[in-house]
Amino acid sequence: MIRTASIGLTGLVLAACLGLAPPPAFAQAPLAPGQAPPQFQAVDADRIVAAMQVDLLADVLAAEIAASGDPFRPDTPPHAGPDDGWGVIVERVAPAQNIRRALRDGIARGVEGLRDPAERAAVAEALSFWESGLGRRVVLLEIGAREAMASPDIEATARESFAAAAARSHPRAAQVRELMEAADLVEPAVAASLNIAVATLQGAQEAAQGGARNSSILEDAWAQEPEIRADQTGWIEALVFMASSPLSDAEMTRLIEASGHPGNRRLGAILNEAATGTFVEIARNLGRASALRLQGERL
Repeated sequence: MIRTASIGLTGLVLAACLGLAPPPAFAQAPLAPGQAPPQFQAVDADRIVAAMQVDLLADVLAAEIAASGDPFRPDTPPHAGPDDGWGVIVERVAPAQNIRRALRDGIARGVEGLRDPAERAAVAEALSFWESGLGRRVVLLEIGAREAMASPDIEATARESFAAAAARSHPRAAQVRELMEAADLVEPAVAASLNIAVATLQGAQEAAQGGARNSSILEDAWAQEPEIRADQTGWIEALVFMASSPLSDAEMTRLIEASGHPGNRRLGAILNEAATGTFVEIARNLGRASALRLQGERL
């Protein structure tokens, strides 16, 4: 199963909260209609893609999908080696360049939806932080942690490290949980994962039934909600714990305090909507491909 549809659930939200300054006070002479203040940079999709390192992240997400394995194939024995057949399917359905293009298109649609000038200004303010030295650093920390956790062994170690820190009441574990609550990281992840589960099942049923859909799919997916919630919560805890390890306690405190900034929340919504649209379509296609593959093996 694809890990999550979100590219802004953890480190991107986490980084957006770091050291965000209040909106600049413009004291220039009156501007002509339609003229932006000199300090203001307009929001566009290319600016978001560059600031959030979306192209680099697309490579990491493609690797995550490839590593996730065939969703309907029985677990392979340990040390069985890579599933080359599934790798060929994933490369056809979800290559990095397709993910990159779909994310860019989704972000562009999100930017088009910023019709309120105040909302656009808030997102522009958030982006100015991402373009700072600290913002770039934290984006790369999150992407690096996510790339590392594509390895099951590293993910397990990261989960164990957070659990151990929480068990001994380490202040950083408490800060991670406080940040997760302040930034509302879990609910969007659960919703995205449920959408992915539904799309995967829909794709499989379309393959098995010639395009027909069973109304029980939503019930089947919702039955997985407790398991999905527990898995997503543990994964986010581990990822934020790993990504934030180079940050000081003071920086984490600033993270928590700034997590509700409206510009960052709106930016996160744009990123999450773009990612959800991208990965739901990928999940549906992979579900269909997996079911067809299984049918072929049974013939």
